[in-house]
Amino acid sequence: ALITCAMVKPGTGKGTKYTPLEMYFGRLILFLFIGFFQCLITVMGADFLGIYIVNPLLFVLSSFFVALVFMVFMYSLVSALGEVGKAIAVILLVIQISGTGGIYPVEIMADFFQLMNPYLPMTYAITLIREAQLGLVWSNYLPALILLTAIIVVTMVIMIIVKIRADNAAHY
Repeated sequence: ALITCAMVKPGTGKGTKYTPLEMYFGRLILFLFIGFFQCLITVMGADFLGIYIVNPLLFVLSSFFVALVFMVFMYSLVSALGEVGKAIAVILLVIQISGTGGIYPVEIMADFFQLMNPYLPMTYAITLIREAQLGLVWSNYLPALILLTAIIVVTMVIMIIVKIRADNAAHY
């Protein structure tokens, strides 16, 4: 999602007949389409490599949902805040790669990452994918799904407020 936002400009309503929100939602469709195909290639790669998946349908749906969450989040950040949004996104990426338990168990990480772990969206995305891939435990899956859904809703509400007020200031 971050690389897509760096390669394709999110756009601004400045100098067009479209409002900032029309530009946002219009371009969001393009970004979601790109995210969908990135996810599709990744899922097909997992199948091609023969990765064991207990529930293939849930794995694919969870993967698409995670792609949706992160594309909306990153696109909103970059769309609303421009270059500052990209910088924030890079910082979040670095923290999330280190602090979510996707590479190393969180328990062996530094105290800072252990403290940050419950507040990072990727923690819940990893939970969603692991549950779908390795065997579903609803008490793990549902809270992660609900939290990721809340991230989309909160992101959209905050983005709409910021986009209306700061669109021209963020994109010079």
